[in-house]
Amino acid sequence: MNRKKYFLLLICPIFFVTSLLAQKRYKDEIFTSIDSVNNIQYGEAKNIKGENEKLLLDVFMPPKIDSNQKRPLLIFIHGGGFVNNSKTGTFSGKVCNAFAKRGYVTASIDYRLGVEKNGFDSGKAVKSNNDYAEALYRAQQDGKAAIRFFRKYANQYGIDTSQIFITGSSAGSKTCLAIAYLNENEIPRGVDVNKWGSLEGNSGNEGYSSKVAGVMNAWGAMIDFHWIQQGDAPLFNTAGTNDKTVPYDSSYDYHGFKYGPYILYQHCLSLGVASGWRPFYGAGHTLDNNKAKQDSCVQSMIDWLYTQLKFSKEKNSEGVFRYEKEMIRFDSLNAAEKDNNNSIMFLGSSFIRKWTNIRTDLNYKDIIHRGFGGCNLRDVAYYVKRIVYPHQPKAIFIYVGNDITGTEKDKTPDQVLELYKYVVKVVREKYPTIPITWLAISPSIKRWSVWDKISETNNLIKSYTASEPNLFFIDAGTAFLGKDGNPDAKYYVDDKLHYNEEGYKLWGMTIEKKVKEISTIK
Repeated sequence: MNRKKYFLLLICPIFFVTSLLAQKRYKDEIFTSIDSVNNIQYGEAKNIKGENEKLLLDVFMPPKIDSNQKRPLLIFIHGGGFVNNSKTGTFSGKVCNAFAKRGYVTASIDYRLGVEKNGFDSGKAVKSNNDYAEALYRAQQDGKAAIRFFRKYANQYGIDTSQIFITGSSAGSKTCLAIAYLNENEIPRGVDVNKWGSLEGNSGNEGYSSKVAGVMNAWGAMIDFHWIQQGDAPLFNTAGTNDKTVPYDSSYDYHGFKYGPYILYQHCLSLGVASGWRPFYGAGHTLDNNKAKQDSCVQSMIDWLYTQLKFSKEKNSEGVFRYEKEMIRFDSLNAAEKDNNNSIMFLGSSFIRKWTNIRTDLNYKDIIHRGFGGCNLRDVAYYVKRIVYPHQPKAIFIYVGNDITGTEKDKTPDQVLELYKYVVKVVREKYPTIPITWLAISPSIKRWSVWDKISETNNLIKSYTASEPNLFFIDAGTAFLGKDGNPDAKYYVDDKLHYNEEGYKLWGMTIEKKVKEISTIK
């Protein structure tokens, strides 16, 4: 062999490995091409014509050079109102390719289409809500069969069976939601189970689980949001807020599908189920098939799913419920401490919890002090009623700094914003006009590498507060920077994250005047 060619063959894998080390698998695009296998039969089932229909899927995966053979799987289910379209759609291709180039195995499936006409209107046969429920039922049976197929042949496709996720568009997302959350005792009454079989169906690959690790809902809706229960799989939601086909909220229904992505997001947060929400303001169904919007949507899906992978969930796997003991302590304080007409609340993470001299540093004695270390905004969203509702504070000040820390669990700035909006909404349900203030996330030595994302988060929340009545924003960050523009070490304890006593005094002195001004607003 030519020595030059041999040398090139030798160093190519080295360059490939170096490239992978420089990027983050499953987050960054690490492959320029992917392999695919089309029209694989994963099952067979009887359709509305009474014919046995072969069920096919396409698989997309990293090229053979990829040595990782325990990869997450993402299955895409196409839309089309349960009556048309196929596994080869534009958006399905966009999603499957984007994730496969990041190291996932992806698949796009066909399923039984068709909506019967068992309803009547003005003497004519029409498609009823029950007919659409049955169409959903058949589709989710096929989707479950596809999941079982990949569990059966996991070794062949290099799949980690503990990390199977599903997504889709419109009717496909409705199908995904039913796959993940619908139980046998919740099957809509209009579904003829004697005709179509059990929830798992008879589409193939019996004996394997159809459980999924998470769902990404793109402009789909549910018949009943109560299908989602505490402890269920995480759910990401996205939609246009001007969708006239499927509701993003619950302002109308599509053939019985009434509860859209925003409602599902809020419901998940109230249950402690991990969730994300990416709204596209003013956009319609399928984001108007706008390439830029859909590309942005796919990027948001990539960012969110990365936080749900196993390596991101090793710590704090119990989620929001890890703070139950702390909440019991707060319950006891609520019973023991009596508020007065001047009481204000400081709520948040360890920066609040560790501020033991808060009343002295702010020169304000009537403070309801509620900090629980390590919490993020999802935790606050779950517990906010329990923390705030027992009180009648004149104002609420919130500091939560653990959503962007430089780890795999980090949320994107827009996700932090949406969580904060939800927290505000919950507070507003009981206190419509109370002043609520976001205390800007402070710079720190430990998290300086992600200061750009933290700053973006602060700025997004600042813009939001400026657009709403009685929402405020206080930023003391520049006070903690030295002449070189970096965090000044003299204000931090040894962990290089939290303030020392001098730091807390500076924080109090910097924001004291603004805190008192906001606290006098009625």
